[in-house]
Amino acid sequence: MIRLSRKFRRVAVVLGAALVASSCAGTAYVDLGKDETIPGSPIRTVGVQVDRALIDEFPDCTIILEPETTPELRHFSPLVEEALGRYLSRKFTRVIDGLERRQIVRKAALDLRHREDLGELAVLSGCDTFFRSRIVGPGETYLVVWSKVQVGIEITMVRARDQKMLWRARHSADRSEGGIPFSPIGLVFDAYSSARFSSDREVAESVIDDAVRRLVRSAPNFRKIEANVISRR
Repeated sequence: MIRLSRKFRRVAVVLGAALVASSCAGTAYVDLGKDETIPGSPIRTVGVQVDRALIDEFPDCTIILEPETTPELRHFSPLVEEALGRYLSRKFTRVIDGLERRQIVRKAALDLRHREDLGELAVLSGCDTFFRSRIVGPGETYLVVWSKVQVGIEITMVRARDQKMLWRARHSADRSEGGIPFSPIGLVFDAYSSARFSSDREVAESVIDDAVRRLVRSAPNFRKIEANVISRR
């Protein structure tokens, strides 16, 4: 955990917010609860919530936990874990991804459904925070002439020692293909486009990558903050 002066903490948070606002044309970062996207609007919204404890203590290491979701959406979990590992590594000095987490859990015989074992995982890995995620649907929809992939993701950073929420973000990303045919030729074309889209496994991967990238973008860059702190010593 990186301890910062009050002045430096405020500067870091303000600069982080300014960078997000200036670099995300087409994506609006709003308070969590005000993140409902208007259908047809070109503006995507990401809901963000920050607890004051995050400003007081910037973490330098985090552990990615297995996503929570329904059995129907379970196949998205590895994609979410992989994307989180990829983008969080740009924000934290050290990230324990899904593979490393499973290795530690297996070696120490931990059951992460128990809070005590979660605490032990944090001690063994030397990390001070967890990243939880939740995946919601509808997922993949195929209606012959129209197909869509829509995935909602909420990620939460919690403090390891007491499970206190430090930062949370929520976003829904989607992509679709096909349409409403108005002629026999249009029917054939839309059905072909929809079928091709539905069978392309890379579409879901791309949608999830987009969602996670936008979510993580709203988090402070702890890696840069730590580098600045060290350079000032």
